[in-house]
Amino acid sequence: MDGGKMKHEIEQSGFTLVEVMVALVVLIAGMLGVMGMQYMAVHGNSVSRKMSVATALGQTQMEMLIAAPFASVVSGSDTPVLDSSTSGGVVFQRRWWVRTNCAVLALGLNDASDDPADPCGAALAAADVCQVNPDPLAVSPVLAIRVRTCWLDKYNNPHAVTFNDAKRQ
Repeated sequence: MDGGKMKHEIEQSGFTLVEVMVALVVLIAGMLGVMGMQYMAVHGNSVSRKMSVATALGQTQMEMLIAAPFASVVSGSDTPVLDSSTSGGVVFQRRWWVRTNCAVLALGLNDASDDPADPCGAALAAADVCQVNPDPLAVSPVLAIRVRTCWLDKYNNPHAVTFNDAKRQ
C-alpha cells in the first residue's frame, strides 16, 4: 500500500450495448426472411393441393366417360362433394363437353371463365368447336371429350384443369 491509496484495476469483458443492438438487428432481419419463406411454402402447398384434387377429379370423370357405353356419353356438369380435409374447404365444379364426329376440340379462349359466378365457363361451350374432323372413311364414329375442373381461390380468381380425349365406338 502506497500512502493508504489502493489501486483498483477492473477488467471489463463482454459486449457493448451497440454490439448487442447490431446483433439483434441482424437476427431480426434473418427471422423475417425465414418467416417470408415459410409463408410462401405454405401458400405453394395450398395451391399444389388444390391443383392435385382438381386433377384427380378431372381424371376420374374422364375415365368414367371413356369407360361408359358410347351412346350414353353426353355433356354435363356436377359439383363433387368432398370432405374439407381433402378439398381444403374449396368447392370444385366439373364440366364436360362431348362433340360427336370430332377428333380434336379447338382450344377455348380461356381455361376458366373470367366470371366468378361461373368459373367453369358454361359460355365457353360454344367456343369449343371441332378442330380436326375424323377421316370420313373411318368406319366407327368418334367423340371428342373435354373435362374441366374449376375452383375459385380465396381472392375469387378462377382456376381450372382441363383434359381432352377422344373415344371411338
